[in-house]
Amino acid sequence: MSKIEKISKIIGYKYIRHGLPYRWLCYKNKEKINHLKSLLQDELSVKVIDLNIKAKKLRDYKCLGEIFDVSKEIQYTDILGVTIRRDPEHYFVKDIVKLSTEEVFVDAGGYIGDTVLEFVNKTKGDFKKVHMFEASKRTCEKAVENLEAHKIDMQKICIHNVGLFSSKQEAFFDWNAGGSQISKKGQEKVQLVKFDDYLSEEDRKEVTFVKMDIEGAEMDALKGMAETISTYKPKLAISIYHLDTDLWEIPLYIHQLNPDYKFYIRQHATVGETVCYAL
Repeated sequence: MSKIEKISKIIGYKYIRHGLPYRWLCYKNKEKINHLKSLLQDELSVKVIDLNIKAKKLRDYKCLGEIFDVSKEIQYTDILGVTIRRDPEHYFVKDIVKLSTEEVFVDAGGYIGDTVLEFVNKTKGDFKKVHMFEASKRTCEKAVENLEAHKIDMQKICIHNVGLFSSKQEAFFDWNAGGSQISKKGQEKVQLVKFDDYLSEEDRKEVTFVKMDIEGAEMDALKGMAETISTYKPKLAISIYHLDTDLWEIPLYIHQLNPDYKFYIRQHATVGETVCYAL
């Protein structure tokens, strides 16, 4: 056994492989991290940032139990037969996200319509419109099936079988148990679009709330939505856990687009599911 292997065995492979590089990444970006903290609206948001950084540095996520109560989770089996545990306030934190009867909701990464169903439930069906974006055709078809099975008024639901990105292009998707993601080689060819070019100005002007969870493509999709965000300032609930730098880069990019946003960060699981709320 080599000296490096012995050290790795003592300290832990995950820490050597991932923890140490992440420490260096945080050190290089400490000014950005501190800037983000200065923008946050409450101490809980700062704590979520600090504990996520601690967890990734140590490669030990037990500390996230301090900011997420697992007893809040509900468990259900979705239409694909996947058993899911989920925080019912995921994307819809009642003390942060205020919903009206005039909501036009954009669900980027709609999967099988589960978040749309939650939105309909939270609004008691009293909303203006939903635009759901899901690049995978087979998942899109399941979303329609799922929504119809729940007797949702489909006249107010626009399902777009495209993914959001920084530009219009074709890509490949890999499927996994919780969704799908862009890859160089995948099982399905999909269409990606730039939100600001895809929807008309009239439609974009109406948008009041955007949720985004697209497996690491969030920053690219936000760049494709830059004009809408900077001009119309819709409420945002954006996943910031897929890529290591998303934790600070995504909120700071949104702040750059529109400095009037107020930021909250919340944790919705014991691993991952960290969401930036911009209002």
